[in-house]
Amino acid sequence: MKKSLLSVFLAFFASFTIFANDADLFKLDYNAVQSQFTELNQLGDMVTANSDLTYSTLKLNNETLVSNLKLISEGSLPGAAAGPVAGIPSFLWGCVLGPVGWALVYIASEKDPIESKKAMWGCVTGTGAYVLVWVVYYVVVIAAVSTV
Repeated sequence: MKKSLLSVFLAFFASFTIFANDADLFKLDYNAVQSQFTELNQLGDMVTANSDLTYSTLKLNNETLVSNLKLISEGSLPGAAAGPVAGIPSFLWGCVLGPVGWALVYIASEKDPIESKKAMWGCVTGTGAYVLVWVVYYVVVIAAVSTV
């Protein structure tokens, strides 16, 4: 049985060698790659030369470069303006204040789902730690009372 399965496997494996002759798929045309990256290299040189270059000045000076590279401003990215509320991580808001902290983060971050999720996990972690401390406390108290 093992020999027949091995024979079938080898025959099946050998049939794939027919398709292994497409070596042209793996050849790299260095000039084509360089031509695709010319505009990106141009942008990199501009940023290196001018460290205080912003998206708005780049868009004013080089509209074609911005449109060809399909650049978008950082402010238009979802959640770009979001961040920790009052400099305190969202997880800590939820962990220390529970549902109230979760609601504060939700409102202050303008309904940002990423920050709200962090605050929710903080709330779950804080609640779990609170419950665990009280369970351990009652187990210790009950054990102490039952031995008296």
